Amino acid sequence: MAEWIAITDALGPEKIVHVYDPVTGMKGVVVIDTTSLGGAAGGTRMLPDITTEEIFWLARAMTHKFAILDIPIGGSKAGIWADPGMRGASREAVLKAFGGAVKPLIDSGVTLGPDMGTDATDVFTIYEGAGIPSRYSGLALQEKDGEPLEDHATGYGVVVAARAACEVAGIELKGAAVAIEGFGKVGGGVARYMEEAGANVVAISTIYGTAYNQEGLDVKKLLAARKKFGDKAVQEYKDAQHIDRGVLYFLPVDILVPGARPYVIDKSNATRVQAKIISSIANIPITDEAEEILFQRGTYSVPDFIANAGGVVLGIVDVLQGTADDVFRALRELLGPLTHEILAAARQEKINPRSLAVKRTTEKVLKARMGKEAVPSLEDLLELAKQRLKI
Repeated sequence: MAEWIAITDALGPEKIVHVYDPVTGMKGVVVIDTTSLGGAAGGTRMLPDITTEEIFWLARAMTHKFAILDIPIGGSKAGIWADPGMRGASREAVLKAFGGAVKPLIDSGVTLGPDMGTDATDVFTIYEGAGIPSRYSGLALQEKDGEPLEDHATGYGVVVAARAACEVAGIELKGAAVAIEGFGKVGGGVARYMEEAGANVVAISTIYGTAYNQEGLDVKKLLAARKKFGDKAVQEYKDAQHIDRGVLYFLPVDILVPGARPYVIDKSNATRVQAKIISSIANIPITDEAEEILFQRGTYSVPDFIANAGGVVLGIVDVLQGTADDVFRALRELLGPLTHEILAAARQEKINPRSLAVKRTTEKVLKARMGKEAVPSLEDLLELAKQRLKI
C-alpha cells in the first residue's frame, strides 16, 4: 500500500489493476494514469522484471505524450511478467489470459498497443483473448522494405526529432556521429533513417555489448546480421571494437539515442555524457536531476515523450484507417516543429526541455479535468485525432 500511495499525485494514477490467471501463470498489471482528456491508451510491456512503479511511470509518460501532441487521450500502460522470448502455444495462452482478465478495462475505453517485448501480432492475440475485435487495421504489420511498418515509425520519429534538435543547436545532422542503444525494431529503424539522413552511426549496443567504430558502422550489414543472429549481431560484426554496452552513453559522439529501460542516465553519470544531442527511443531514460545537469552543460535533450512518439502516431493512424504515407507525413509535421519549439523555448525560459514540456502537459490535463462536463465519446475522440493528424 505504501508503494502505491507514494506514486500518487495531482494527475493520478486513477486506477491500478493487477490480474492473475492460475491456469497459465499469467501475472499482469494495467495502470490508467488519467482519463481526464477522454479515454486512455498505452503499450503492453512484457518482461520478467517489470515493476508496478515502472509501469506507472510509463503510463505517466503516455499522458505527457498524448497531451504534448494535442491528442485528447489519457495515458495508460500494461505490463506482463513473462519472458519476451517465449514462443508458440505458451505465449499465446498467456496473452489470451491477459486479454480475458483486462476485458472490463478495454470495454471501458482503455486501448492497448505493443511495447517492449510485444508486437502488433501480440496485441491482436490479447484482444482475441478479451473477445473484443481490435480497432487496429493491421497497418503496423504492413511491410516496408521487407520490415513491418512498426519497425520504421518510432525510429523515423526519433530521427525527425534529432534533426530538429540539430537545427536548434547549430549542428549538421549529415556527418554527425551517432550512438544507438538497442538494435531491435526501433533501434534498427533509427539506424536505418540516421544513415539515410547522412549521419554516421558509430556505435550500436544490445544486451550482448556494443559494436563501436569511430569511422562508422555499415548499417545494412548489421541489419542483415540481425536477421540471422538477433541481438548477437553486434558480436558477429567484425569491423568494430567490441566494448561493454554501458560505455555507449559516454562515447564521444554528437547524438546519443538511449533505447532501453528507465533512468539509465542519472545524477551520478550525467556529467560523463559527451553527446550534444539526445533523442530517445526509451521512455524516461533520464532522471529529472540528470535532465537538469545536462541542460546546464549545454546538452539539447529532446523530451523522451516527443522523440519516441512515432509508435503512438502509428497506432492512431492505424485505428483511423490511414496509410504509411500518413504516418511519415504526420511525424514530420508534428515532431519536427514541436521539438524545435520546445528546445528553443527552454533556452529562452531557462528551464530544461523536459521540465518545460511536463509543465505544459500537466497544466493541459488539469485544465481539462476542471473544465469539461463529460468525457468525449470514442467516436468524438477519433474525429479530433483525425483532424489533428490530417487523415
